[in-house]
Amino acid sequence: MHKHGGWAKSIEVIPGRNGASKPFGSCKTSHFHSVKGWTKSKKRSNDYGAIILPKNCKFGNKVGYFGYANYNFFSLLGLKVNLSGYPGDKPAGTQWWHCRRIKLVTPRTLVYNIDSAGGQSGSPVWKYKNGKRYVVGIHTNGSSLGNSATRITSAVYKNLKNWKNKYK
Repeated sequence: MHKHGGWAKSIEVIPGRNGASKPFGSCKTSHFHSVKGWTKSKKRSNDYGAIILPKNCKFGNKVGYFGYANYNFFSLLGLKVNLSGYPGDKPAGTQWWHCRRIKLVTPRTLVYNIDSAGGQSGSPVWKYKNGKRYVVGIHTNGSSLGNSATRITSAVYKNLKNWKNKYK
């Protein structure tokens, strides 16, 4: 958080939060990763990171897991994707979902008209494939021209995989 002193000291992850309700409990962590292109240079094309949960925090066993994938331009353009998160313009702690098609693909971003608001940055942008969810982008910002995500490129995929494996 460049304007608020940098890295958070810890983050509490609460899957399925609904107001004050924490149906699956919560876990706190202080293990985070990002890339220098974002943390040092604030480059929009490098706006992504990961929150690593403690080994004893296995939400996925209850709620399922997301995969992540690096798809080519032609597979992404026009693809129907989903975005779910906790927008700041809705009641506190309520999760909202919306889906639409990707309207523009660049080498580093995906652009779509999925409704979003401040507070949803970092939310997964995912597609369904064979009944499973695969993240293809990480929601970062909104604009009158379209909201957008950092695309899961081969380099982003590799970083996510390395960060995840670091804590196995």
